[in-house]
Amino acid sequence: MSLPDHSTPVAERQSRAPDTRQRQVRVTAPRQVALVERDLTGPSPGEVRVRVREVGVCGSDLKMWSGEHAVLIPPLTLGHEAWGTVEEHAADAEATGSAPFTPGTPVVIVPPTGCGTCHNCARGREQLCARMRFVGGQIDGAMARFLTVPPHHLLPIDPRVPEELRVLIEPLAVAVHAVGRARVGSDDQALVIGAGPIGVFCALVLAAQGIGRVVVTDRDPLRLGLARRLGVPHVVRTTAAQPLLAAGDHIRSEGADVVFDCVGAQATTTQALTATCRGGRTVLVGISPAELTVGGVALQRGERELIGVQMYQREDFRHAMDLLAEGLVPAVDGLKRSRPLSQAGELLDELARRPSPVLKETLLPD
Repeated sequence: MSLPDHSTPVAERQSRAPDTRQRQVRVTAPRQVALVERDLTGPSPGEVRVRVREVGVCGSDLKMWSGEHAVLIPPLTLGHEAWGTVEEHAADAEATGSAPFTPGTPVVIVPPTGCGTCHNCARGREQLCARMRFVGGQIDGAMARFLTVPPHHLLPIDPRVPEELRVLIEPLAVAVHAVGRARVGSDDQALVIGAGPIGVFCALVLAAQGIGRVVVTDRDPLRLGLARRLGVPHVVRTTAAQPLLAAGDHIRSEGADVVFDCVGAQATTTQALTATCRGGRTVLVGISPAELTVGGVALQRGERELIGVQMYQREDFRHAMDLLAEGLVPAVDGLKRSRPLSQAGELLDELARRPSPVLKETLLPD
């Protein structure tokens, strides 16, 4: 596994003289990136300044960078898969309740925030709030040296989680939430379309829950090889001509009980629904296009369910930390690769042209 280039212990990095300059990656227009520097200002009362230690790059970042995201378009500052250490928690004379974050505390970024008063916010489902805002979207993200946010956007990291795996907490939380939405039983057969990070993590979470038959499909043999090394029970290479035929060797002829579309395209959603058995569930995990066409007869007469997944809830982060602490993701070659924040534009352009040879690409602000 490729470890971060800044492998200096956190405590030693905290002892450095404080920075006075902010540096952030700004997507100014579709496929246009600028590295912006400015004077660093103090956090507003109640806000927390976090020194970003590592930030991951994912498919949703690519869609926002390219201008192809259905909701979030440039200009914006990307970065929602991130962890860091608290630099300062500004005092707020009117604040009550939770104690302030102590400088040096390792924290993971929890991107969504809702209005706080609607039906879904009251149930802890801020990701479903009609006025939800998102760090790395409507709110400046963590592709920066520092991130300043209200404390609600932060969770202390379980110290059992290895430092080199902390950047995986957020994407693993997506998989935890997706598997929870799918209501998978131990006797179910599960098919995952797409061996990217979210697809692999969905498969690992399913296996950790004792699901007996978990199959991951993809066209890329390198991704499938990495999925196998990470512990995915069954992997199948597909083709454009026969996208799911080979998976029939691993799932019953009637189809899988649960199929996860972790790509997010019209073609893969159609494939997922086709591969779902009657009475089964098709789960949309990858970011879908603005409009989808699905087979109404297959849904209704087959009593299939089409289930949407929108990010996660806070408890999914805690579950993800538990899984990482318990060794869900082993240290294998190809798990992660890191490069400096200044190379963000090059990285995004590379990922738009070809899949990464590693599971997770990350940027290092320091």
